[in-house]
Amino acid sequence: MTLSNSEICIVSDSDVPSGSGGINGEGYTYGQLRRQPIIPEVMRRITNATIRKMAEECNARNKEGFVMRKVGGEYCFDGLRVGPKVKTPSRDEILHLMDGQPLTAAAIRSITYNILREALARECGMSLREAADAIGNQLDCAPHEDISGYIFMVPNWAHKWFRHNGFVSRTLTR
Repeated sequence: MTLSNSEICIVSDSDVPSGSGGINGEGYTYGQLRRQPIIPEVMRRITNATIRKMAEECNARNKEGFVMRKVGGEYCFDGLRVGPKVKTPSRDEILHLMDGQPLTAAAIRSITYNILREALARECGMSLREAADAIGNQLDCAPHEDISGYIFMVPNWAHKWFRHNGFVSRTLTR
């Protein structure tokens, strides 16, 4: 189905996201994950109250079931967002921040991931190191630079299962 450059992606609720570095080792179906993106095993290991609230908000928002869609040919993860949503810098702003260093995928991610960690650290009253741990270990999320021009956290199972090009690819090819 296409609605003004938006396309709903049809995925069977019985599919089990797997592969891509061992995602979803618990074996949840897509139907289960789209109704509870932050799984119980992950919820149990969250120690920060603000992080827990972010995870609970994501699950509550998706109680009826997240629907993956594509906008302009790219997967749109906004419905699976966990926590803060922060504006990504423009290509020119990234070049300025790099201060003459070569433009690489790793350099771009270093800048944008740090922006997300800083926002999470401020919101939760924690250090940058604790914010990085909260993203990858407590929440089992990945920073995602979305086609909308924002960076936010999304569950790893979705980020790795729905293979996509995004902000970094666009920034490198412009």
